[in-house]
Amino acid sequence: MNVLAIAAAAVTAAVLALTLRPKNGEIALLLTVAASVILLSAVIGSAASVLETVNSIVAASGVSTGYVAILLKVIGICLLTEFTANTCRDSGSSALAANVTLAGKIIVTVTALPLYADILNTVLSILKT
Repeated sequence: MNVLAIAAAAVTAAVLALTLRPKNGEIALLLTVAASVILLSAVIGSAASVLETVNSIVAASGVSTGYVAILLKVIGICLLTEFTANTCRDSGSSALAANVTLAGKIIVTVTALPLYADILNTVLSILKT
């Protein structure tokens, strides 16, 4: 799916949701969430080519695959957190959106802890020599 089709579908869903919101807010919210999920699903198909490219770069560079796995997990957490927080904001629950964002930041930090430990160990080994 190209960016023009995504933009057109998103604008159409947004206009429909704005039209429905005054009379039927629940349906407008469901329409927005459904359109978001459909557009996200359409884009996820292109993730396979991204993963193939990342794998070829990792194989050529000799970087540990553990680091790449952590990086991809963090990117996934960020994308899911952003999608969830935006959906909460759209439904009028900005406090819940803020909590989702905070939870995402904490989960990203915990997920990346092995990287922090490796960096610290590397720095300490350089300082010892």
